[in-house]
Amino acid sequence: MLAAVLVVGVALCVASVLLIVELDNSQLHGVDGALRLELNSVAATLRSGTIPTPLQISSQETSFIQVVSDHGRVLASSASVEGEPRIVAFTTKGPPEFRTLTNLPIGSGSRYRVAALAIKTPAGRAVIYVGESLATIDHSVHVLLIGLLTVDPILLLIVGATVWWLIGRALSPVEAIRSEVDEITASALDRRVPEPAVDDEIGRLSVTMNAMLGRLEDASRRQKAFVADASHELRSPLAAAQAELEISLAHLDLTVWPESARAVLGDIERVRRIVDDLSVLARYDEEGLSRVEVPVDLDEIVLQECTRLQRIIPDDIDIDITAVSGARVEGDPEQLGRAIRNLLDNAARHARHRVRVSLERVTNDAVLEVVDDGLGISLEDRTRIFDRFVRVDESRSRSGGGSGLGLAIVNAIVSAHGGTIEVLDANPGARFIVRIPVVDQEN
Repeated sequence: MLAAVLVVGVALCVASVLLIVELDNSQLHGVDGALRLELNSVAATLRSGTIPTPLQISSQETSFIQVVSDHGRVLASSASVEGEPRIVAFTTKGPPEFRTLTNLPIGSGSRYRVAALAIKTPAGRAVIYVGESLATIDHSVHVLLIGLLTVDPILLLIVGATVWWLIGRALSPVEAIRSEVDEITASALDRRVPEPAVDDEIGRLSVTMNAMLGRLEDASRRQKAFVADASHELRSPLAAAQAELEISLAHLDLTVWPESARAVLGDIERVRRIVDDLSVLARYDEEGLSRVEVPVDLDEIVLQECTRLQRIIPDDIDIDITAVSGARVEGDPEQLGRAIRNLLDNAARHARHRVRVSLERVTNDAVLEVVDDGLGISLEDRTRIFDRFVRVDESRSRSGGGSGLGLAIVNAIVSAHGGTIEVLDANPGARFIVRIPVVDQEN
């Protein structure tokens, strides 16, 4: 507001000065015209050889006329200055000369506009001086100045008040946004800032801030759910290990310590796997999965993980790898191996008799399919299964099943490698399809 008032004030001052100067110049131009006519009239009279006394003033605007010889003697004058000595002292040659003079020995001290013209008369060379008082012009300029000094501050006050009101009106939504944001805390992320109806910069700012608050609320909700689920998952094996140790200590004479130790180690191993999975997901949430960028033969990793899985699953479940062919991708071998391991473990837990694994290159993607012949996954659960701590198989127990983090880790690793994963129906069972961009063989 102060900047606007300052700019307008400077503009008004400049305009006022220019207006006063222009008014003064225009009126002086009119006076000069009248004085020029008077000079020509007096010069014509003097050139005729007659010098009337007193000189007649033809213009009512003219204040005085004096004709002065080369020696400074007043030859003739108008009645207004009759008997006065020489009033104007400057001399001239050539065309008429116009000057604005002050402190002349006549009048009340106002400014005078004086025109001088040197002529030759029958009696010799003389200078004609014609003068006009500028009191009227000074008065009009003074009146204008007083008016501008009165009007300009009023205009500045009006401009200041208007700008203040407009700025306040324009920034009131910003103040509403600020006050609302100031009251939003971690426990009140469901609140939103007001959105103006006008689609301008402030309106888009409020929409952006609400979108940000929505993301923060969603992140906070996911973080709280993550912590709650993680604590719940960790509580079960820790409680089981604690119960095993308490029972063993309460019945020292009946405890078979190797069996008790194996039970506790099993629970600790489950805790370790959960903590490991949580660590991977936490790193992914914070900064994405850091990975090396090296060419990886994906078929070798698939065959290694299938061999590992075949050794640990029951004999009545078969792993079919006949459709695995060569495909090279660029990425982190350890993370890709973890993703494939989690996919195969998930399929083996749900399979009845068979897990079929295929890998081939399709255009620019390596396409990995893992199919089991289990109960399958319902349509509404096919996107939810990649969330953390989600189990869609109600028959599975927490102790016997996974932690609910395996597929979430698969999704994170595949996404970090620029790939996609989807779930389809295998009739029966579930069909997981992973697509990862391949690299050319020459690279």
